[in-house]
Amino acid sequence: MTLTRHAIRFTSNIYRNGRYILPAGCAPDDDERQMFIIEQSQLHTVYEKMLYQQVPMPKAGQINKSVLDFVDQLASDFELIGTTTQDLRGFKEVLDRASQRTFNSPSITRHLFHALYQLGEYEEAEYALRSYLYLVGLISYGWEEAHKHGNALAIDQQGISMAIPTARPDLSDENTKGEHDSIGDIKNVEGEKIPNMLQVLMSAIKMYCNDLAKSVEAVEMAEIAKELYQKNKQHLTADIAASLYRAIGVAYGLLGCQTFDPEVRPTYHEKALSYLKQSLEINNHSWETYYQLALQQAEMHDIGQAIQSITRALQVNSSHLPSWHLLTLIVSCPVQGDFKQALKTCEIGLQQIELKDDHDESEQFMLFQMTRTWLLYALNGPESALTSSEILFSSFGKIAVIPEASQSGCHDMVLSGSFGNLSELQGQRRNNNRERSSSSASKENNSKSNELTAPSLRTGRARSASNLASKASITSTGLLSDGAKNHHHGLHLFGSRSTSRKDKGTDSLQNSINGNASIQSLPIEPYDMKVNNSVGSLQSISPSVTSFQSILQPSHIPTKPSARAVLRRQRSERILSDLWLLTAQLFIKLGKLDEAKKAVEEAEHVDWTNNPMVWCILGKLLLVSKKDIEETQAAFDKALVIDPYHAVSRLELAKSYLLQENDQMAEGILDNLTKSNGWDCAEAWFLLGEIYKKTERLDRTKACLFYALELESTTPIQPFSILPRFI
Repeated sequence: MTLTRHAIRFTSNIYRNGRYILPAGCAPDDDERQMFIIEQSQLHTVYEKMLYQQVPMPKAGQINKSVLDFVDQLASDFELIGTTTQDLRGFKEVLDRASQRTFNSPSITRHLFHALYQLGEYEEAEYALRSYLYLVGLISYGWEEAHKHGNALAIDQQGISMAIPTARPDLSDENTKGEHDSIGDIKNVEGEKIPNMLQVLMSAIKMYCNDLAKSVEAVEMAEIAKELYQKNKQHLTADIAASLYRAIGVAYGLLGCQTFDPEVRPTYHEKALSYLKQSLEINNHSWETYYQLALQQAEMHDIGQAIQSITRALQVNSSHLPSWHLLTLIVSCPVQGDFKQALKTCEIGLQQIELKDDHDESEQFMLFQMTRTWLLYALNGPESALTSSEILFSSFGKIAVIPEASQSGCHDMVLSGSFGNLSELQGQRRNNNRERSSSSASKENNSKSNELTAPSLRTGRARSASNLASKASITSTGLLSDGAKNHHHGLHLFGSRSTSRKDKGTDSLQNSINGNASIQSLPIEPYDMKVNNSVGSLQSISPSVTSFQSILQPSHIPTKPSARAVLRRQRSERILSDLWLLTAQLFIKLGKLDEAKKAVEEAEHVDWTNNPMVWCILGKLLLVSKKDIEETQAAFDKALVIDPYHAVSRLELAKSYLLQENDQMAEGILDNLTKSNGWDCAEAWFLLGEIYKKTERLDRTKACLFYALELESTTPIQPFSILPRFI
């Protein structure tokens, strides 16, 4: 066992240092990384089996250091040998087995949180996060109770109100000396390091900001991280400090956007700005911080400073897609000139970007192209924009297929971009409904393997350790294993291997097939519970190498899609729905109301339960069609059922009441809108000023009209909220 442990460390070190040598018997043109993945996975598999045969179950408070060292080494090597979701699931199972041999280990819980976050299992990741923070003493039961109470309310994406807890004061250098009376009294017998804790907290902030849009939880993690850093900053590097203050600034920026209280909201935006500037004072070469600062300044309508910040970000990293998108939106503000410069900036950005095989980046690319379509409409009219939108429909397929979410049973999406055939889409949809029932069974069977096969077939990345299991068998014996009963003896950790190899051109597909085909038949029992799993000598473990199952090969593949897959599916549907709504608005501008109605119907078919803009655009269409005003208002009311705080729908509903000369209802809606998430809506302030003018409240009229004029000059062609919150 000692020899294997040293072999693992030695192989990992020489590979990281660029001195890795292919095992004997390998062809000179063999892929070095794939051979390292095979060798290191075998070593970890063998070592885990031997380890659990010798390590007893722990007693209360006991540390199994050998298990913790094994997990830390595997976590370090996973950066090199883990490449797919399947590998992550296998790694999570390793952590589950290790947790049975330890007692409330913070380090294992930390690795578990990171694994769950990368898998997109956000609910489980939150539980692991709370457990970790309890174990290292960063939160307590009293803290859990206290954080539920606050002075202001924030509203999340589902319209749920959240109490904002009181922020902790910044600590001076004098206050950080001596004994720590709260955070920093780490009751941790394992000696969990401060940088590891801060990394967990910063990952949690990113999860709450980007994936879950929970600003209150993000700020809670930010405040804990800030106090932990301030009490231990003499032992931490400047890079950690810069990254931490950037994360804190992002958290407060999101909280400012989700806070409706007009008295408290500006303080959160100012805090966000302050922490981001602190981050730049520590490290003024970080393009990520310049992007975050530019986004925060843009949301605060400080367009002049925002354009300077985003320019600095692009000077360092000219291929970052959201940075180009942010610059385009900033330039589209009237205060910066005209739309020609914004369109030119957009075109330059599209040329600079090298699109990767990444779903989130593909989403941002689609949104960037939608901004380009709106710019074409503003400059050249609806006809030009319609031509551009056809291209958008054809490129939507890059984000339409989410393999893991294909199990969710959602309805089929309409991807057609041929506007000339819109009149036929109703018939096509009926045919699709009839075909759907006959194809559902085959979809259910195929969806289970989509998540595993799609990445290896679509990308050129190195194959995963788990999918290379069959190749390891070929390397050792020259023949594919016929099953678990086909045993061969002799383990060579460093020695020769057979030179019998398959043609490299067919290796990838064959290995993917073999690896995926064996997933459902994997044993569920832990390694140390299997029969005939003696570790009296290295020779006795040799059957597991020749019929090799990688340590990263999971025994269970979940049938339920992850939270990330569900959210991606929802975002894909929202983008497609918005594409149809964009088309509908262009048809309305052209006076083609029948075609506009069909486009709205297609948007409704895609996402009618989650996208309030479907009903909002329908209301606009009914208004243009001179339908009954009550029918129009009913459409806006449906939008507000989906999202009670939807700013555009509330604005349109107020405008419909103004058409009825019901100024009291309109004023109530507009007053509430401008005091909440519509505080930066120029048209709402203008209409409210007009109502005040009618009722001779001249002081309020003047204030509203001037503020509307100021907001109008700094409002982009699309909202800044479509950009990623945290990069």
